[in-house]
Amino acid sequence: MQRRLGHWVFCSWVLSCLWACRALAQIIGPPDYIVGQVSFPSAATGDVAVIGTSLFAGQGSFGAGTQSVVRRDWDGTLTTVVTGLNSIGGLAGNHSYLFITDNGGELAGATTGDTVFALPDPTGVATAVSAVGLEIAAPGSVPFAQGIALGPDGHPFVGDAAGGNSGRVLRHREFGYPPFVSLFSGHDYVAGLAFDASGLLYFGDVDDATFLGSVFRYDPATNAKTLVVGGLSGAYDQAFDVSGRLLVTGGFTGDFSSSTVVAVDELGNVTEFARGFSFTTGIDVDQNSGRVYVLDFGSANVTTFTPIDRLFPGGGAVGTDCWSEFSDVSPVLNSRGKPTSKTVCRDGEACDRDGAADGVCTFAVGLCLRVPRSGCTVPPFSSIEMTQLGQSTLDPSLQSLLSAAQAILGGSTAECVGPVPVQVPLLSTPQGLRPSKKRLRVRVRGPQRAVDTDRLTFRCVP
Repeated sequence: MQRRLGHWVFCSWVLSCLWACRALAQIIGPPDYIVGQVSFPSAATGDVAVIGTSLFAGQGSFGAGTQSVVRRDWDGTLTTVVTGLNSIGGLAGNHSYLFITDNGGELAGATTGDTVFALPDPTGVATAVSAVGLEIAAPGSVPFAQGIALGPDGHPFVGDAAGGNSGRVLRHREFGYPPFVSLFSGHDYVAGLAFDASGLLYFGDVDDATFLGSVFRYDPATNAKTLVVGGLSGAYDQAFDVSGRLLVTGGFTGDFSSSTVVAVDELGNVTEFARGFSFTTGIDVDQNSGRVYVLDFGSANVTTFTPIDRLFPGGGAVGTDCWSEFSDVSPVLNSRGKPTSKTVCRDGEACDRDGAADGVCTFAVGLCLRVPRSGCTVPPFSSIEMTQLGQSTLDPSLQSLLSAAQAILGGSTAECVGPVPVQVPLLSTPQGLRPSKKRLRVRVRGPQRAVDTDRLTFRCVP
């Protein structure tokens, strides 16, 4: 009873912070990121996860069986994929499985919970699946299941936010019983988990007396834990950005006017990444594009932060090249280290957004307009055109991208649309599979016949 009471004390603290911070300012991100939003049907809850060009978020109010997970695809299609959840803690996944934690199994009327669920084929499932039957550990076996991250082998690690010096981190094992075993304990409210590029595990911890947050690093090779940083104004979830900084949600500005996301470098130095939220909970980072996704508790929008230094201008003149730039692509560099207009992906590798070696490379591409660049002046635009060279019509996904770009053409600030998938099938010949490509051209027109022309070739190789 004492451990469960601690859990409710933590929830009450969060709710009181939410009540104090409802009147919010505009969300402000770093100057080298473009801020955007992705809409969901209702207020998002728990966590957010990006897989390929699909985004997943929790939906519904806290209660027995009242929460669900919804997938938002590139074309705006919304699909409820899991129902019957009570209190979503975290989401983490890949094309094979979406893992979900739920810590509300003790609620009257709950049919499952306090465990971890695994939804197969999350980007392909077409109708909602009940959480009952998706458990990978018995209901009640992880009483305070909260943060979750996938280890280097693809198996989930879970934070059990028990409080009272009983918080622990669990690891999943494919064989043996129980499926989850304690990796270590002795913490309070274990918050988000994340692995760095070298395989070290980082996890948050909120003190159950002061509610101050800390981040620890665990080395599985030496079984050693190290305090990375303490004294944070909160810690809820975390993810590494593409520069190697750990982004941590759940904090607040000094005057509690809004909730924040902070960045922690490898030395433990803390800087503010973004502010203006009600209460930041879930966070995920698309490692291909570098885009950061942040869930703000109580908002129907997931906020995005697209890094400008990962955009590709597309080869236009310097004075106009910032009018329109491609996102979500990595151009091939020439012998002088300069970007070409070509992006190459090998079927089945990380750049292939369908996650399978299936004879088709699924690229992703987005567009950002009015990108702030030195030496480039942005005038009012008159039109935007998109052409697939060698084809009479655009692929449906690219037509959708063009329509979205036309909708923001009259804006005055930097905005991004997409990403959308671009499928490039390999050529099948008697000698086997051969490379193939698609070519894209984008033209943004300004005043006095000024034009920014950008080109991109998608090349798929076996």
